[in-house]
Amino acid sequence: MDHDLVGINEIAAMAGVTTQAVANWRVRSSDFPQPLKELASGPVFRGTQIRAWLKRNNRKLGSLQSSSSYYPRLKSFRNDDEALSNCIEEIVNELETASTTGDKPGMLLGKIQSGKTRGFVGVIARAFDRGFDMAIVLTKGTKTLSAQTVRRLEADFKEFIDDDEFLVVDIMNLPGTLRRSELRRKIVIVAKKQARNLDRLIEFIDDYEDLQDRKVLLIDDEADLAGVRFVRKAGDPNIKQGTIADQIDQLRDMTQGIAFLQVTATPYSLYLQPDGYDDAANGASYVFKPKRPAFTKLLPIHSGYVGGDDYFGPFDADDPRSKLIVEVSEQEQDALRRADRRRISSSNVLESDNVAGLRRAIITFVVAAGVRQWQQREGGDRPKKYAMVIHNDIQRAAHAWQDQVIDWMFGAIVDAAEKDPDRLRPLFNEAFDDLEASVAADKSKMPPRDDAFDAFIDALQNDDAAVEKVNSDTDVMALLDANAELKLRTPYNIWVGGNILDRGITIPNLISFYYGRNPKTMQADTVLQHSRMYGNRDRRDLAVTRFYTSRAVYDRLYTINALEGALRKAFETGAHDAGVVFIQSDAARRVRPCAPNKILLSDVVAVSPNDMLLPSDFQTKGGSAMTKIQTELERLIKPEWRNIGDFVSVDRKTALAIIDAIGQSMEFDTVAFEWDAMRGLIEYYADVAQGGDGKILIWAETGRKLTRAGSGDKSGRSILGTALRKKVLDEPRSKPALILLQQEGGRDLGWTAHKFWWPLFAAPTDAEPCVFATKVAA
Repeated sequence: MDHDLVGINEIAAMAGVTTQAVANWRVRSSDFPQPLKELASGPVFRGTQIRAWLKRNNRKLGSLQSSSSYYPRLKSFRNDDEALSNCIEEIVNELETASTTGDKPGMLLGKIQSGKTRGFVGVIARAFDRGFDMAIVLTKGTKTLSAQTVRRLEADFKEFIDDDEFLVVDIMNLPGTLRRSELRRKIVIVAKKQARNLDRLIEFIDDYEDLQDRKVLLIDDEADLAGVRFVRKAGDPNIKQGTIADQIDQLRDMTQGIAFLQVTATPYSLYLQPDGYDDAANGASYVFKPKRPAFTKLLPIHSGYVGGDDYFGPFDADDPRSKLIVEVSEQEQDALRRADRRRISSSNVLESDNVAGLRRAIITFVVAAGVRQWQQREGGDRPKKYAMVIHNDIQRAAHAWQDQVIDWMFGAIVDAAEKDPDRLRPLFNEAFDDLEASVAADKSKMPPRDDAFDAFIDALQNDDAAVEKVNSDTDVMALLDANAELKLRTPYNIWVGGNILDRGITIPNLISFYYGRNPKTMQADTVLQHSRMYGNRDRRDLAVTRFYTSRAVYDRLYTINALEGALRKAFETGAHDAGVVFIQSDAARRVRPCAPNKILLSDVVAVSPNDMLLPSDFQTKGGSAMTKIQTELERLIKPEWRNIGDFVSVDRKTALAIIDAIGQSMEFDTVAFEWDAMRGLIEYYADVAQGGDGKILIWAETGRKLTRAGSGDKSGRSILGTALRKKVLDEPRSKPALILLQQEGGRDLGWTAHKFWWPLFAAPTDAEPCVFATKVAA
């Protein structure tokens, strides 16, 4: 065994890679075996250790026989799992066999922050294995994302670049005239979705005739806005609608042909645009069949992914995620948009109710990061650095005022920590108690309270907590690390601004997000792209993670997540071939079709077989008005329907009369319930869908005693309870159902004195996804 020694050349031969690849492994892999000795001719290693390392890292001996096996080498370096590598293989197979065009692209559909870049980088490598010579990556039109994409490609392809096999360039930063040796390489070009960038790309290919014989892969990243149909701002005389599409067509004519792949997490623009809006809108059909991509592949969701279902799913009280959402008043978030020193000043930021949520968010973030670092040290792990994001508005004036308030608040917190730590003790205790509840639900341990307080004060006194303000692409570029992620410089990093939430920007270890964006029309594509809290997260961090927003914004985000979930499930099951139902009500409350291109995504109600529609966060009326309403409901909801343990079938007119009466019994402080949507869905599923016969199932039950404090579950699952939930959602049912739960009233439960009926609507269990538009664009 003493003679079982190998050098760099032998290791390269064993693995079927270049010597440069082995040199890269030594630098990048902390567990690569140490040499027995450094000789003048190079290092020597023990062969058994090298073979064990190759096997442990899935670099099987002799498995890489050719230097042109790019994806196998990339897979080995990145440790791609089989689900991802199979997805990549299937995409490239489809790209070779399917005819993809600007109108019918291939589609890689992932979730926000779920590894879409990793997926399409693998597609590029595998396509190069299969005869493609050049890849063009179109990014959203920002310097940040373009530069980040170049960095990511250079990092993943470093081995190939170092071996002069690949050339990766930004089209606007070409390194002068390219030499013949460079043109013989596989070329990856990054270009923003902007006319000047693509003009430069066309000039580049025109200048080098050798490139015109290349087989090209075009990847449109962040393609939810139908990227190749890019539209500049209204009034721009230089670029008109379709310019980008025309340039892509020109590129197609200049080369052997372009295989086209779109990559997105928000495919609404593509999937929800049917052919023949006019016929559908005039009543020909309620079902809109989306334009069909040449093919669609779903990016596998890895085990470490944290997404919308973790933030907006239905949770029992003993689930740590039930503590994740923290409501902030709309008055506070409005106060942060416009300068008004009567409401917020440097002297009152530690006491004012106008910044209670922001103050709580900052204090809790520092305490939460300290708790996780204590847990990591107790477990023998290296403590991590953590991040918080504050994003309340996009207007420059609002940013300036927001920055001023945060300066005051953070300065006051640090000043108190240095001069009078006990002044912060009540704020710390509130944060500690909040975190203790969710950490206990996670079955984890908290540090001793006094130790946590000392760590909290030390972090503030020692400048370990830092605030960074980011309002421009240049700022972001300066803050990116070598992996093109925001660099966490201190143990506690607070990012303030808007551009850091741009598409593709990754913020590691994000455990706190204060979000106040509340435009009149909240577009689903845009909002989902703001969700930087999604991604590859340590699930143990969820117990101390918090999302601060107003009830109105939460309701919108909940609806958008439900819409995204319903559509993705349709793609996963193939049900999208049947289309998606879009409906609205006219002035006479008649249900009619609604064209998807007319809906405002901030004003929709999405229903699928797994969802329910119900009012939440309300108070009941009192006095004689309530007595009259309840008397009418006692007449409408027959005694023989109640507590029989089964559904009864009634005509839809009776169900609608019940809904009309119940609607008069409730008052809403912030977000009013869309009673028209519930009426419309009853009308649609009872009369139109699947040959409806005008009937709806009703389940009536009395004696419920839910408190008002526990009434905020928008999913309705906890309100139903376990047994009834199984009956309503799990058992096959071909008709719509209206569940009526009579709640006991009384101040001890948080309600007014009267009993009241609570309605929950459930679609048929075999229904297609349905979107009800409460408002439509003109």
